[in-house]
Amino acid sequence: MDLGAAPTLGSTNLPGTLSLASTHPLHTHGEPLLYNYTQSQVYQAVTMPLPSTSPPHLPPKEHDYIIIGGGTAGCVLASTLASDRNVSILLLEKGHERDNLLSRNPLFSQNFELPGLQSVCRLSEPVLGTQQQRAKIWAAEAMGGTSRINGSLWTRGIPAGYDFWAKEFGLTEWSWGKVEPFFEMIEEKVPRREPNEVLEMVAFVDKTAGAVGLPLEDNVNSPRAKAQACFRMHQTVDERGTKASQNRIWLDSETVKKTPNLIIATGYTATGLQLNSTGARVEGVWVKDATGKYPGMNLFKVKKEIIVCSGVVGTPELLMKSGIGPRDQLTPLGIPVVRELNHVGRNLTDHTSFPIMSEIPQNHTIHSLQNPFVLVWQLLKWLIWGKGLLAASSTPRTLFVQSSAIDDTSMSILTRNPDTGQCTMDPNDTANIPNIEIMVTPVNTFMEAVIPNKSLTSWYATLVQPFSRGQVQLSPSPSGRSEDDPAIKIIYPMMTDERDWAVMRKAMRFGMRFAEEFANQYPHSAVLSFAPGMDLMYLDSVIEAKRAKGKTNKAESSAGVPYITDPHTQMSSSSSQQVPQGYRGKTWQTVTDLEIDEYAKRVWASALHATSTCRMSLSPEGGVVDQRLRVHGIENLRIADASVFPAIPSAHTMAPTVMVGRRLGEMILEEAGRSG
Repeated sequence: MDLGAAPTLGSTNLPGTLSLASTHPLHTHGEPLLYNYTQSQVYQAVTMPLPSTSPPHLPPKEHDYIIIGGGTAGCVLASTLASDRNVSILLLEKGHERDNLLSRNPLFSQNFELPGLQSVCRLSEPVLGTQQQRAKIWAAEAMGGTSRINGSLWTRGIPAGYDFWAKEFGLTEWSWGKVEPFFEMIEEKVPRREPNEVLEMVAFVDKTAGAVGLPLEDNVNSPRAKAQACFRMHQTVDERGTKASQNRIWLDSETVKKTPNLIIATGYTATGLQLNSTGARVEGVWVKDATGKYPGMNLFKVKKEIIVCSGVVGTPELLMKSGIGPRDQLTPLGIPVVRELNHVGRNLTDHTSFPIMSEIPQNHTIHSLQNPFVLVWQLLKWLIWGKGLLAASSTPRTLFVQSSAIDDTSMSILTRNPDTGQCTMDPNDTANIPNIEIMVTPVNTFMEAVIPNKSLTSWYATLVQPFSRGQVQLSPSPSGRSEDDPAIKIIYPMMTDERDWAVMRKAMRFGMRFAEEFANQYPHSAVLSFAPGMDLMYLDSVIEAKRAKGKTNKAESSAGVPYITDPHTQMSSSSSQQVPQGYRGKTWQTVTDLEIDEYAKRVWASALHATSTCRMSLSPEGGVVDQRLRVHGIENLRIADASVFPAIPSAHTMAPTVMVGRRLGEMILEEAGRSG
């Protein structure tokens, strides 16, 4: 699960449902197939799936390199390694290609619940002190991984973020000077553009930014851009208005036709790694049919290296099931410990978001697509000209700020740190790494509520340098049978560190300040509708309406999930009964910390940027992989996905994840004497 997603479309209630999934079966006649298709087929394949080897047909059983996971990092890694024609590469992917109009559309593909996107949702354990109970960790089990369903936002993060990796963790091979060339390398192929058509409200966002002290930056990825600014977003959308997911970028027809040494096998689940008797070398990977239709296990052997690219949840899961991980996790489950590494699954970090929303005219928001005439017109614009609302992500602007540079008395940005006198805009100073992001998303981003008859724009306040840490664990199979595979248990890091509460309160106040200033700049009504200080009875009612609507969906049902209190839960229900229904007119200046906390505990959500569950470190005492991304103590096992980040970037994680995949590919080629 390589996470790099922006907020989803929320309750847009688009009329009708597009059903354009692939329908034609693949006939391989028992022979392993390589991708072999023309450029026109790449963009026209709606009813015919792209060919690959799938169960029950098996590719050859031995390869030089095996890549487990064809996601955000796996695709670029496979493409890079395949440039060496003297080696054979097997890319294993649990999902399929199944390219269709929904997966190609930059906007619709963000709505994870639409059919045909191969999206999956993992629920965390109940989260302390919340009413939503469980975090939803979305991913796509498909070629291209989560780049198929994310917000298409391409952000590197400022240079200081990577220099922090070098200074804090000693990872000098991952400083800005080391990684910048790889960003430049991959960006020669990754299409990045601004939306070709923006809603009228966006111009007033730019004016509002200036009013609170934020400059407007045209290039969010320039290493010379201010550390704090309102940024025009780069979106991975091509000139046709098509979502450029990573499989379409790196494993296009021209690349694969020229690489007969690359075999892509879809529909296979990796169940475990085969290690030698000493646990110092991996010999192969056990796989099975992902659907369970075809029983039995197969061992694919490796001559050189295995690289795991299964994401922040899937990678530690595979390692632990193979006996690589914390002894206290594995022994109780009867898994023999082959290589004890205590940090496997630990250090789970994520960006946590809190929607603040204003009500504005419908035709200035994505909610305008609720009008069937607007939807049809926008669909035609996209299909014919590759333009319009459907040709872009939901997030045209974002604000990155550092909380220490927000003046407490005005909620405006200071250009000099009041304590040190240092410039707060220098992108090379680690003190300026943003810890707050406000995503400007002209649609409802509160997925856990039914909010009828409101057209909303969101100021999506997000903690991008949280202190809280969670964990991915194994637990006994729900069946209770010891012979069944262990289950995954996600302990989500929601505000478990007190320092995050202080930053969150400032992020909320700054978001409210921005919304209030926007209302002053905007020539139409922009009433703050969902924000801290609102009537909690009303807020709880819209949350419960969504839960009641989803009771029939077992994964969504709150039945049997208790409300868990913690020391932050202090406000009594009687206090919310004394106020009128809806928002009660609090401002950033009058809202209390307690009101912010109570609101936050109800509306929080994962921003889907989870990282660091197999983090990079100089020694096995601090992490899982070394600077060459080799698992500590295992000579030919590496990892390439967001799980290796030593710390979460202040950026949407797709671009850094692709950089990791490309850089590891070049490392392996370099070690083999074939770089470039």
